[in-house]
Amino acid sequence: MDSGNSSVRNLLYIVLVLTLLSVFANFYVASQLARNSDELARLGLLLQKQMMGTALQQSEQLQKKMEQLNQDAAGVDAKLQKAQDDFVARMNVELPKIMDNYIKSRAPMIEKQAMKQVPH
Repeated sequence: MDSGNSSVRNLLYIVLVLTLLSVFANFYVASQLARNSDELARLGLLLQKQMMGTALQQSEQLQKKMEQLNQDAAGVDAKLQKAQDDFVARMNVELPKIMDNYIKSRAPMIEKQAMKQVPH
């Protein structure tokens, strides 16, 4: 019976050692999984920060472009206003001359018509 007990005891030691190895392996795998999970979370945050940084840079670039477009539009508006003012000023000078020339050219015809209508 001693050899049977000794064999069972040896088998129990082997099972105990395998169980302890299994428990340590499980703890090791769990710690590696936790470390990987933390690393993935950190990488996710880093990627999110980079994306936000890129979005902020693009937003700033768009803002600068919009400001430049607004300045260009203001310059165009100023040029258009000046062109309108110049046109109005020129019309104020030229239109009376044109009207005078028109009246001078039509005056003889109107005089002739008036003379025909007036009885002599």
